[in-house]
Amino acid sequence: MVLLVVLIGVGAYLAYQNTLPTTVATNVKNGQKDVPTDGSFVLTFSRSVSRDVVQAAFSITPSTDGAITSVSGQNQYAWTPSKPLVELKTYTVDLKPILDVSGHHVNGGHWTFTTIIIPRVVAITAGDGTALKDGMEIDPGATLKLAFNDQMEPVTIKATINGQVADLKWATDDRSATFSTAGIASGPLTIQISPGGRDQTGHSVAAGFTVKTGIYWHDHEHTISLRYPAIIQVPNDVDARDQNGLQAADVVFEYLAEGGITRLTAMYMNAPNLIGPMRSARFISLKLGHHYRGLLFQSGESQATRARAASDPTPQFFDTIGYQYRSSSRYAPDNLMISGDRVQAAQNNFFGDMPSFTIPKARPTVPTGSGALTVGVDEHNSTYTYDPATGTYLKTEEGHRYSDASLSQPLRIEMLIVLHTRESYLVIDGHGVHDYDLDSSGAIGVFYKGQGYSGTWKSVDRNQPLVFTLDSGQVLTLPPGLVWIDVTA
Repeated sequence: MVLLVVLIGVGAYLAYQNTLPTTVATNVKNGQKDVPTDGSFVLTFSRSVSRDVVQAAFSITPSTDGAITSVSGQNQYAWTPSKPLVELKTYTVDLKPILDVSGHHVNGGHWTFTTIIIPRVVAITAGDGTALKDGMEIDPGATLKLAFNDQMEPVTIKATINGQVADLKWATDDRSATFSTAGIASGPLTIQISPGGRDQTGHSVAAGFTVKTGIYWHDHEHTISLRYPAIIQVPNDVDARDQNGLQAADVVFEYLAEGGITRLTAMYMNAPNLIGPMRSARFISLKLGHHYRGLLFQSGESQATRARAASDPTPQFFDTIGYQYRSSSRYAPDNLMISGDRVQAAQNNFFGDMPSFTIPKARPTVPTGSGALTVGVDEHNSTYTYDPATGTYLKTEEGHRYSDASLSQPLRIEMLIVLHTRESYLVIDGHGVHDYDLDSSGAIGVFYKGQGYSGTWKSVDRNQPLVFTLDSGQVLTLPPGLVWIDVTA
């Protein structure tokens, strides 16, 4: 009798249970905060439910792409977003009332949750809004902006520049701060955000942040890109100074011409708006034309140089109406000028079949050298003085401080190389001619960022650029910016 009563009781309970709706539970509680952005929303049903039914009844607001997949048969499903959810965002999940596979009612549900935020640096930007990335360069004294993805607790954020703590100026919303690089020496620069910072709700910064950049002076004038070097002969007598366009040159070779006056061979991969004045070539110009595989622009040519060029041809462009012109602002003969677009047109219209070639440039990483804040080159009556604020050398020759006439600013030299070679003085048709060996090897002095180095130069091929090697064995790369090479005996 007792057993019968128990069986009746159990059967009645099971019958009662069978009349109840199917329940659904979730792994995320309604109102929960700090939900991971890459997690899943799991639905667990007390009875079997079809995946297609669940998928049709499921929705999330704001609308977010995702998929319903089975976790355990027909009783447990997970909705997984196709990409991480937005940080610190409130989402609402709705499940409409449905029927399970046996026809039982499922009441559905309504849940809200807020995702977690992991405070982090969004970007470090320069004054023009450009985001800094490893290897990029900034101007001296630049003001940088540090942007976060959340309101930060300023006292917990520590930024360093080359190991020195930066003075952060926070915006009123505490989501960004600015700092200046004024007073920091030119050269490589590492900016770090130390771990341990927090946002205003106590969330910790996920990890430290580092960007490796550099402070270097840059010429920001307008230029026109060239397919191969424009090698332009520039006079350097008193009446020719100050010249136009020297700051934009990649490399300038200076050498003694005649009468104790030097001449310049300026090489451009990007031609500025105005270059000049222009004068005639020398024997060394022809050699440089071969080494740097460009087009030699000049005005006139001595009989001796013409004969040398005929025996060893170098592509040359002479006075041509519509390309070069005489400026009324200068006195002849130092008044022949050319614009950047005409340089490009001369290359394209007359020498379009010349192969493309780029003067190799890359910022060098060099060890500490000997101090070289002032460098004298007696043969050219020149003195170079280092300016630590910009990391460049200023040039004075015969007491004249050089400027670029187009910019009305001091000429800034990124690297100075004093190249020693054999100099020959030839008398041809009664005229003295200087000739310089650029096809063998010799000694160099290199001056960069206020440091001096010794080394050698070598011509490995008369149709390839000269190779510069420091005494340490390091092959020297020429940095972006103006490289000045004094060719001396």
